[in-house]
Amino acid sequence: MRKPALTSLRGLLAATVFLLPALAFGFLPNPDLLTISPAVAKAGTSVEVNCKGTDLDDLRDLHFNHPGITAEPVMSPADEFHPEPRPVEGRFTVTVAPDVEPGIYEVRSLGYFGLSTARPFAVLPADRELVSEEGDHSTPETAMAIPVEANVNGNLDNGKFDWYRFPAKKGERLLIHLYAQRIDSKADVLMAVVDDQGRELESSRHHFLRDPFIDFTAPEDGEYFISLTDSIYGGGRDYFYHLRVTRNPHIDFVFPPAGEPGKKQSFTVFGRNLPGGSLGEDWTLNGKPLETKGVQIDVPATIETLPGFHWSIPRRGILPAFEYEEEGSDPYRIGFATAPVVTEQPEVEEQKVNVPAEIAGRFDEPGDSDRFRFAAKKGQQLWIDVVSHRLGVQADPLVIVEKVTKDKDGTETFAKVAELDDLPSFYGADSLDDLNADSYDPSLGFTADADGEYRVTLINQSAGGSAAHLYRLAIREASPDFRLLAGTELTKTINNDAYPNAPLLRRNGSMIFRIIAFRRDGFEGDITVTPKNLPEGVTAKPLVLSGDTSQGFLTLWSSKEAPAWRGPIELVGTAKIGDAEVSRAARSASILWGTRVFGNATQVRSRLDCETVLSVMDTESNPTRIAAKEDKTWTVTLGESLEIPFTVTDDGTRTGNLQVNVHGFPGMTRNPPTATVAEKDKEGKVTIAFTSNGNFKAAPGRYQFVLQGVGNAKYRRNPAAAERTEKEVKRLEALAKTVAGEIEKAKATVAQADKALAGARQAEAGAADDAARAEKKKETAAAQAASDAAKKNLADAEAKLKKVESLKTTAETAAKAAADTAKEKTNQFATYSQPITVEVKPAPEKK
Repeated sequence: MRKPALTSLRGLLAATVFLLPALAFGFLPNPDLLTISPAVAKAGTSVEVNCKGTDLDDLRDLHFNHPGITAEPVMSPADEFHPEPRPVEGRFTVTVAPDVEPGIYEVRSLGYFGLSTARPFAVLPADRELVSEEGDHSTPETAMAIPVEANVNGNLDNGKFDWYRFPAKKGERLLIHLYAQRIDSKADVLMAVVDDQGRELESSRHHFLRDPFIDFTAPEDGEYFISLTDSIYGGGRDYFYHLRVTRNPHIDFVFPPAGEPGKKQSFTVFGRNLPGGSLGEDWTLNGKPLETKGVQIDVPATIETLPGFHWSIPRRGILPAFEYEEEGSDPYRIGFATAPVVTEQPEVEEQKVNVPAEIAGRFDEPGDSDRFRFAAKKGQQLWIDVVSHRLGVQADPLVIVEKVTKDKDGTETFAKVAELDDLPSFYGADSLDDLNADSYDPSLGFTADADGEYRVTLINQSAGGSAAHLYRLAIREASPDFRLLAGTELTKTINNDAYPNAPLLRRNGSMIFRIIAFRRDGFEGDITVTPKNLPEGVTAKPLVLSGDTSQGFLTLWSSKEAPAWRGPIELVGTAKIGDAEVSRAARSASILWGTRVFGNATQVRSRLDCETVLSVMDTESNPTRIAAKEDKTWTVTLGESLEIPFTVTDDGTRTGNLQVNVHGFPGMTRNPPTATVAEKDKEGKVTIAFTSNGNFKAAPGRYQFVLQGVGNAKYRRNPAAAERTEKEVKRLEALAKTVAGEIEKAKATVAQADKALAGARQAEAGAADDAARAEKKKETAAAQAASDAAKKNLADAEAKLKKVESLKTTAETAAKAAADTAKEKTNQFATYSQPITVEVKPAPEKK
């Protein structure tokens, strides 16, 4: 509870389910944009970028979430071999309008399979210098010189270092920012500053997530060096970074971390190089002095989740907040307090507070615990809500609520009323979902059983503590609310790697959004989730999350005639809270890289998307659709079984069995009921036993789930590409034939010219006198010129044929690859029913 010179830094941190046909991961193609390079441009400029990824067939455009950022494909000009300009594969010219505000936006590629997954794209101020790394600078001797204040765009090579050098004046405080994980890079960078004698002066790793940050004050005038390397020596196109050495201000944190909506409030900004900042309060962080600056801020009255890009975990990004920044700094998020703000008093062992209150405090040291007392009335229902991990703090808070009683001699005793570690996890026990929607923050409710004093103890279970280890501890009466998260993941049938997935519908297709509801203060009202702005030919039934249900699946269906479309949509949840109907738009979130470490889902990186998008293809169809036989609310009594018949509609391409399972039934953790539908069968049924066991916590209530079908079908991928490449081969064959004809004509012309030249020479030799010889000499020169021209024309034609043959060989290779890709193969697919509603009634009382 004291204020020391603090040394820690804030940071942020199986089994097979059912048997399936072969090709467990051969699902239909889905576009995943892995990299766009460079992923940065200045406002008012254009830059050429290169896109790489999987299933990015026939890229033709880039889609940004800001209308002021546009793209045009880079075109090879028409020439004698190509009558029309041709797009250069994966390359685009991106133009940023002058009025686009600096910040991080989102880009998706657009190709044959629609809009891809999203990647960040940074826009810098128009006056910012932007430098790209050049040449080999893998040693201190070859270090690349960079100016202070410039943004450097670089890429780590496998097993190598990148070295840079920059000038600094004695006593100058420079801040060195490295952006990698925060812009979707795979790099886990170790950064160091070295002097010209090779002495390491500073180093950093894992300051912001896995990104380093160095606060450097030059000991002398001179040149200093920065070294960068991946911590496990990885490298490649996925290991990109942005580096900046700057004198600009940096905000480490703001205290208190939240303000009351609609009020003007005093805050203290903690940071470095703050305009008007003071070092007089002796705050330090990781041994570096922090400046402080008191500010008055008008806290917005409207409580909302910020709409833009946020690099942290979804549970942090979706926390309602507003932004504050100093001129030249990155914006910092300040939350909305849910009760009057009270500041922790570090010198008080047990601080008394009046409820409702939101306490702004710190975990000053590893294992720090803070205690607060408050009075409550018998029957009063209170909620204890902790926000710390969701602030980006490396903390794992534990909250304990105790009732305080005194005996006759005044001795106090404490009876535990409630205790909680983390919020409930959204990872399923079957490990088939990998989107990280979790947080280490606890939130619990209790009812006072008597008038008196109660004590809350807040303990940080992680080995960290510092000035930046902030927390918000709210003690309040219930203030019910909810927020929604929408995610898509590539269908999985076993619990290994995770896979990003772009929302895509083929004709007659289906896809699901996993909807996660963060319910506040025990809110148990129905949340009805409905899609908005759906295109022609796409339909959906509302998803209802009843009672305390926290997640479910919203299914989109496309018709057999659905036209091609792509663009943003909305998923909106509505609920009755008290007397008010409240609507909340869901924020989409995505898996960034589909790799687990030792099967650990928490290693899969997730973040919010800026938009919820959808693509509809009109060139492919889904082979199968499943639907409940009756569109009704199914009823069953607890302890009994329920049979749900379903129909299967095929287009004739399905081969083998279709495995159908109950997907997303609340309380069902693993081994869901399944049904096998033979290749020629058109219906089936699943039977759900509503008896609790180790895999199913059956309880009365109203629930929704979907049927998931997984099978194999005959599939041809992008046959139009095969037709197009074959057409190009035929065009080049025709051109080669034409050029070959030109060569034959050129050869005949050469022969005629050589014959004429020989005759001219003979005539010149037999001239009767000098005057005649002079005249014949002119004729010989003309014949020689004609012969040279004919031979050059022949050589040009032969070179042209050689070029055409080379182009034809390349085209034949491309055509063969396209034809192989387009050959009919057996491919796995997934299909989903619309939500099915089941009413589970309580078991009759035993007499």
